[in-house]
Amino acid sequence: MSAGELLLRAAADAGYYGMMSKLFGAQVRGGEAAALVQISTEPVSCQPDRFDLFVALDWDKVDQFASEIPLDENTIIIADPQSGPTPPSIAKSKARTIPVSMSPGHATPLECALQGKHTNVFAAGAVGALVGLPVSGLQAALVTVLGGKSVEATRTNAAALEAGIAAAAGLDLDMHLSPAHPAPRWLMTGNQAIAVGSLRGGVRFVGCYPITPATDLVEWLAPQIQKLGGRLVMAEDELSSINMVLGASYGGVPAMTVTSGPGLSLMVETIGLAIAAEVPAVIIDVMRGGPSTGIPSKTEQSDINIAVYGCHGDAPHVVLAPTSVRDCMFTGEWAVYLAESLQTPVIVLSDQALGLAYAVIDPKLDRPQPLARRTDLSVGPFKRYAVGTDPVTAMPRPGTPGGQWVGEGLTHNETGIPVGGASVHLAQIDKRARKIAQFDPGPHWGSVWGEGETAILTFGSSIGPAQEAARRLAAAGQPSRVIGLRVLMHSTAPAASW
Repeated sequence: MSAGELLLRAAADAGYYGMMSKLFGAQVRGGEAAALVQISTEPVSCQPDRFDLFVALDWDKVDQFASEIPLDENTIIIADPQSGPTPPSIAKSKARTIPVSMSPGHATPLECALQGKHTNVFAAGAVGALVGLPVSGLQAALVTVLGGKSVEATRTNAAALEAGIAAAAGLDLDMHLSPAHPAPRWLMTGNQAIAVGSLRGGVRFVGCYPITPATDLVEWLAPQIQKLGGRLVMAEDELSSINMVLGASYGGVPAMTVTSGPGLSLMVETIGLAIAAEVPAVIIDVMRGGPSTGIPSKTEQSDINIAVYGCHGDAPHVVLAPTSVRDCMFTGEWAVYLAESLQTPVIVLSDQALGLAYAVIDPKLDRPQPLARRTDLSVGPFKRYAVGTDPVTAMPRPGTPGGQWVGEGLTHNETGIPVGGASVHLAQIDKRARKIAQFDPGPHWGSVWGEGETAILTFGSSIGPAQEAARRLAAAGQPSRVIGLRVLMHSTAPAASW
């Protein structure tokens, strides 16, 4: 992963676009891993059909990932001969293997890494030189990736990088990229982009519980939110985290939680409370494979049913999905504005493929129009849940003179007092439904790419592959459009008519 990030940073510095997807096991820390890296003169939105270069630091457990790394007879494999023969799962691709010694003497690559010889950085240097990335860019990227490592670690890593660059010079391979057009680029993951967007939107409290593939979102967010005067609390479980979010939001602070499928399942009752009590909340759900605890390290759009239909009763809310890594920032910010202005939970469905993918993107990003929570008490006697012409009623901070109210999950009347009458129940259901139904997403409902009578309707990380399919169909004389939805639901049923 470090080698892949190093390459992408150097590529971005040189003016290229790129993306890195991650393959790793289900264990919490360590173990087998692979970084799938693409570098291009054009933006990259999905994985390729094949890889030009495969670098094996070792062959340990490669069979676990072999089917997910497409190789063919034109692929070049670089491997240390001391790691042993190419496994059958890789050899069957008929790719050409070039032996490159990545370790001195008779030491294995793992032994070299443990001794500070850093075969991963060696490999990054070799690949960077083979594709023509500037040495200065590779060196600068290494400094960034190392962060605050010790002087000795910095020295040995720099030596490994130089050794890799030198080794590439001895290989008879022409793999140089086409010239790029240098311009400012950002390198970030979808998780980081959502985090930035939420902070832009005003989130200043996050209650959360660690869960793959959403954990690194809150790891990045924790120090950043404190710089803005906010707080992130690591709760004891998902139930506690979503209830903390409602408490903070009730107190007047835009609040958010971050989870994945198993955690979202546990949060459903409190999401229903937020709908009934009309308390804003942003729920970022980075989906993974299900059901139950499923497979944490793989992507799947597994939570759409529970996000849309999970709450019992009439529970209108908003469900969004970013259309790309780049769009994660816009959608994260917009989710905060919608939750605050509509006084309801907004669920953002990202997924492992978007959340953990590193992507080089353009820094010029659109931003949604800011929307704020209504807190005024200027219209008549205050009734928190008043049934009137405007279904979005005032939500003053606790302690506001004349603005006391109860956040009640039981069926309640206009002042928040629990009641059991059918007419009052229907009036409040209608109020909440009208509040969401009158929301007009405008041009932000999604995007359309391409032309043609055939349309591919999709969302999330499926949009990138659909775009590539549409490009190939157009080249074959079958023009097609891709309709990527950002708004998946904003009423009591999925939106399907825009």
